[in-house]
Amino acid sequence: MTAQPATARVIPVLVAGGGPAGLAAAAELSLHGIECVVVEPRPQVSHRRPRAKTTSIRTMEHLRRWGLAGQLRAAAPLKVAWSQRVTFCESLSGRRITDFEGAFGLTTQRDDRFAEPGQQAPQPVVEEVLRDHLGARPGVGLRLGHAVTALAQDDDGVTVTVRDPGGASYQLRARHVLGCDGAGGVVRDQVGAQYVGRSDPRPNFNVVFRAPGLDTDLGPAVQYWVVGGPTAGVIGRLDLAGTWWAIFPGVEAGYGTAHASELIEGLIGAPSEHEVLATDPWTARMQIADTFGRGRVFLVGESAHVNPPWGGHGFNTSVGDAVNIAWKIAAVEHGWAAPGLLASYEDERRGVVGQTVASAESNMRALVGDLPADAEAIQQAKRPEFHSLGLVLGYSYAGSPVIQPSAGPGPAAGPASYTPCADPGARLPHAWLPDGTSLYDQLGTGFTVLGPVRDSPAATAALAGRARRLGIPLALREPPRDYPWRDEFLLVRPDQHIAWRAADPASIDLEVVTGRGTPASGRV
Repeated sequence: MTAQPATARVIPVLVAGGGPAGLAAAAELSLHGIECVVVEPRPQVSHRRPRAKTTSIRTMEHLRRWGLAGQLRAAAPLKVAWSQRVTFCESLSGRRITDFEGAFGLTTQRDDRFAEPGQQAPQPVVEEVLRDHLGARPGVGLRLGHAVTALAQDDDGVTVTVRDPGGASYQLRARHVLGCDGAGGVVRDQVGAQYVGRSDPRPNFNVVFRAPGLDTDLGPAVQYWVVGGPTAGVIGRLDLAGTWWAIFPGVEAGYGTAHASELIEGLIGAPSEHEVLATDPWTARMQIADTFGRGRVFLVGESAHVNPPWGGHGFNTSVGDAVNIAWKIAAVEHGWAAPGLLASYEDERRGVVGQTVASAESNMRALVGDLPADAEAIQQAKRPEFHSLGLVLGYSYAGSPVIQPSAGPGPAAGPASYTPCADPGARLPHAWLPDGTSLYDQLGTGFTVLGPVRDSPAATAALAGRARRLGIPLALREPPRDYPWRDEFLLVRPDQHIAWRAADPASIDLEVVTGRGTPASGRV
């Protein structure tokens, strides 16, 4: 097959990699009407190595913004109502030690703090929902079976070399490139970035197996942690048809491959008929790239950072990266934001990534082989891993050059506790409206001013006029009557974070929040 010539048309955004980060970036770009091409080597999604299984509250809120929360819940093999529990036990056929209820933000009850509860769903299911969505969206090109092999950027754009399924190379030209091709991808190396951090010396071994007759008297749980016995590990269902996964910390690849069946039966606590479907040795890494991008190329997800899976934050952090950079590129492409807005991507996400990696590393200090079969000790050691709303919802972009400078530090928050906060940089505190919809459903896809609009018609009209002159899409919304911040004006970004907080709309600096300048004197 002969090489194809470079396309004459420039693509606004090329997304290198179609895993969770790349698909999320494409979904966000599509929401804002920005054309993109996703280049992904895997023609189909494999269910043999499911990797991530936890879709956090925050990621579910983004799926809601894209109109996909219901689709993912319908596709997920384990419904939230089936179980919200993590169980610690001596084995699946042994004694229960302790439980964590409402783990990973799983709940069937409406909670005022968030628009969507968490959802247990294997990563391949999430990817398939996103692929189906993007395949039906205008302006999104999915090039499955193709792979980015090189790129070269100049002042006007990026030339990307792609290998097609037959092995021939061709080139595409894009104004922006998102490197979503993971830890082993090429984009990070192409921009001269490298990971900084360390790897844990202990090996780990994953197994996916089929055991249709396997059950436990311990009752439904999304994870079972087996501690205190001769075999230590974590095990859980991938579906209700007999497919299971297991993680064995400290087991090296050769031993795991040779002894997979006896390791599985060690967790079960009894002989059990099963079939090993896949094995996957891995090493925990706590690494963050020394830069999240150069020029027109940005690293997103695992191309920018990797962390252990303990706590279930890696995939969700990647989605957060994707949303952050994608709405900003959309704003620049539409002409209502300056290129300076893109520089805030690393300013905002590096701190979040650092917190996530640190939390996962902390969780790794008490794995199954380190824990006694003692309920009190387990509860104390593992609570931040299964109840981490502070990390999931409480992170802030305060200090970003496109966020209103804060008058002081916000409330201190650990990974386990979340207190809704309306400080600039924080996620907008959620509320349910009288008609049962979410406050988030009322926000525009551009900026939104939330406040006493009807009580300040002249001031809000003046702000709306400033936005029109700058070409900034701005929606005006009234908060619910009992909203704690209803007497203030909150300028909310497309990603639902607060960019500015003011008593008077006249003090809101639209140029700062769109990357056009620095705060003017007296406008903070």
